[in-house]
Amino acid sequence: MSTPSRASALSRRSLLAGACTLPAASLALPAAALELAGLSERRFAAFSAGGRTLRVGVIGCGGRGTGAAMQAAIADPAVRVVALADLFEDQVASSAAVLERSLGDRFQAPPERRYVGPGAALELIGAGVDVVILAGPPSTRPAHLEAAVTAGLHVWCETPAAIDPAGLSRFAAGLDVAEANGLVVASGLCSRFSSPTVSTMERVLDGAMGTIRSISLHHDGGLPWWKPLPATASAAEQLERNWISYASRSGGSFLEHHVHALDRALWLLGNDEPVAVERVGQSAAPAAGHGGDVPEAVRVRYRFASGVVLDASCRRSATPGSGTAETVIGSHGRADLLGGTVEEAGKTPWQADRCRPGDAGAMYQAGIDAFLRTIRSGLADRDDTGTGTTLSGRRLLRATGLAVMGRMAAEGRSIAWKGLVSPSARA
Repeated sequence: MSTPSRASALSRRSLLAGACTLPAASLALPAAALELAGLSERRFAAFSAGGRTLRVGVIGCGGRGTGAAMQAAIADPAVRVVALADLFEDQVASSAAVLERSLGDRFQAPPERRYVGPGAALELIGAGVDVVILAGPPSTRPAHLEAAVTAGLHVWCETPAAIDPAGLSRFAAGLDVAEANGLVVASGLCSRFSSPTVSTMERVLDGAMGTIRSISLHHDGGLPWWKPLPATASAAEQLERNWISYASRSGGSFLEHHVHALDRALWLLGNDEPVAVERVGQSAAPAAGHGGDVPEAVRVRYRFASGVVLDASCRRSATPGSGTAETVIGSHGRADLLGGTVEEAGKTPWQADRCRPGDAGAMYQAGIDAFLRTIRSGLADRDDTGTGTTLSGRRLLRATGLAVMGRMAAEGRSIAWKGLVSPSARA
């Protein structure tokens, strides 16, 4: 039986372009990757060996879905990828070719379990799978989560969870169903598994820079991907194939891209709640450089019940600017979340251990590892704020809710945090 080797820096976005495929070889588990995933070699072997087969289905066969399927196979030798679903036949065929080449006989999705079209997701959910990877456009994820947990399936959900308040409500209801039935719902909030980020967060939360006063999260980078289509392509096909550039599918760059940064802010703020959010500056026109209707830039300011002010902006343009910066100001110090430094008054700045070259992408694998470990162990995930089989999914719900608030404020609309996410949601 052929088994994929672990890739420490797997780029799911570039996977289908052939930039990163895995050879069908013996399972390789570098010590650093095991440590990042929170596993010793002995614990990993106990977790993965001898377990029943987990049949995995993928909804959304782009780079994210295909990459997550490969990472699931890397994480657990008993995983079989048995079903694929996408709106477009060529997407399914392309994903199948990559997975078959990379996973060998652990890819077991024959033509009759390769579903295409508007009803493909529901067909896959009813095809006898145990685990579903949700990697379709964000607008589809609440309905797909609801259907999956109703069918008794565990779910890996890419980010964000939804694009609007109605979707958030539906996603929250799905999490409650999953929790009640002991189903695991985990998310692609990958920085939760980044060793330097975790170390930096722990130091800030331990009070190294005092009480948090303000947080700034800014991104100024290039345009998202765009798939050129022939002139004969319909407007509907353009919308669906390039969903990331259309607000009705992705929610816009502030939501789709910046949700990870907002999750890092909520990680630090715990159960502190935003009481107001306002647009900073004027509404931006759609980004120039290719099609779509997503604003080029969004900048908002949140105010939290504790008094913390959170400034967040996201600009994606054909003329990218200053890059990314995430700064936390405390009562007697400051932290750079991306640089992994904490400066305390009167002390030498602290620096988190950097990832070794090639290991920066290990956080993506570690998230999938933890998801499957939770399924196998039957034990609820936990941290110091709570416990439950949907803890990771609830973090995604909160981060998405904060992003939805910001998106609406940028559009001149407002919504209260209270009731926007499930009352049982935790940091």
